[in-house]
Amino acid sequence: MPWSVAWSGEQAFRVQPSTDFPGLLELDQRQAPGEGEPNFAAVHVTRQRRGMIDLKCHICGAPTSVEDRWVFPVASGGFVTMTDGSVGWGCNVPPVHGACAEVARRECPHLSHLVEAPLQCGPDEGRLIHRTDVTPGLEAIAAQMPPGQAVVFSCYRLYGPEFTARVEQARAEWERAARSRRG
Repeated sequence: MPWSVAWSGEQAFRVQPSTDFPGLLELDQRQAPGEGEPNFAAVHVTRQRRGMIDLKCHICGAPTSVEDRWVFPVASGGFVTMTDGSVGWGCNVPPVHGACAEVARRECPHLSHLVEAPLQCGPDEGRLIHRTDVTPGLEAIAAQMPPGQAVVFSCYRLYGPEFTARVEQARAEWERAARSRRG
């Protein structure tokens, strides 16, 4: 069971001052993993943010290290064009350990259909970016937020040119392999 999955028993939210993004508020979700039913379509708001900020494994919740930090760049993330025209790869899914990536490839219906190999991050931790726009599925909660206040709903990491090039290459290789499987 992924550490960052939301459970039906965790559907209570509050707004609190952010300790990670000073001067902003953040959405905090009740912590009760295992209570109720897992909702695989929803990520736990607070655990997602902790995973991104602290580089905790999306699957087990333990910290990842530079030597053991992996992502699935086809299944998640996207390319972001900066104001200077450069492009970076951004991802809002926490990294995983190599062993956890193998479990995810076997157990996750989404990943098993993609036939995607994980990509090791290396030394680029990416730049942490907070999101105050309403993420899908949180519209009703957002309607209850204090007006005129910036509330952090989630965050992502934006990676530099070297890792972005590796992601582009991995995605191109995946596309070639996918076309070849389709015949």
